[in-house]
Amino acid sequence: MLALWLLIRYRGNVFAAFSRAGLPAVVGGACLSVAFTAYILALDHTSVANAMFVLAVTPFLTAILGRVLLGERIFWYAWLAMGCAAIGLAVMTGGVLTVGRGLGSFFALLAAIGFSGMTISLRSRSDTDMLPTIFVASIFASIFSGLWVLTSNQGFVLLPFDLAYSVSLGVFQIGLGFLLFTLGARHLPAIELTLLSLTEIIIGPILVWIGIGEIPTRTTLLGGTIIIAAIVIMAVLSSTQPDKNRSIEAPFT
Repeated sequence: MLALWLLIRYRGNVFAAFSRAGLPAVVGGACLSVAFTAYILALDHTSVANAMFVLAVTPFLTAILGRVLLGERIFWYAWLAMGCAAIGLAVMTGGVLTVGRGLGSFFALLAAIGFSGMTISLRSRSDTDMLPTIFVASIFASIFSGLWVLTSNQGFVLLPFDLAYSVSLGVFQIGLGFLLFTLGARHLPAIELTLLSLTEIIIGPILVWIGIGEIPTRTTLLGGTIIIAAIVIMAVLSSTQPDKNRSIEAPFT
């Protein structure tokens, strides 16, 4: 999906697009590939609730990194939205949150750091198409996965139905999803990008509800409502800040 889009967009100038993205694309790709891998490992070693709760630190990490590396100002409404989102996530996961899942929580934290690093790399060159970052991340993640399969001695067996799922994830979640994310990174501060990405946690239970009839709990609905409210408040208040998209000097060369 990513390769097709890059070929359509740049035709014979694909390598030039990678050259313009430069070192930030490699750094961001490495961060995202770690996040891809760590996220799956987190789900293997802890509950979804535990993983989601730890991943909730992503906006806070991104805010700090954006301030230190990019000089992006953190407006008061962003702190308010982060606080509300944290409360919403705590409500969603609090009823099933458990302790004693240290390895899974470590992988989830590693994924949060990776996602934050990727977001900062995209924002470091907001005037450049940074989609090559996601392509690089996919290559790195494929290498990690391939090495894991080879060393696990379990072979690589994928049923046709599972293959269809994998292809759809590549096309829609990684391909189309991150294409839109990179486009958004050219217009929004890093902290707002990661806060908006929390909608994935809300939409997931809703799609499962519609698709296979798994009814979400009241705490899930309540927590999701709080997160949506936080995002709406952030969107409304951010529109009153005319200087939030000011030019930023990239820390990478």
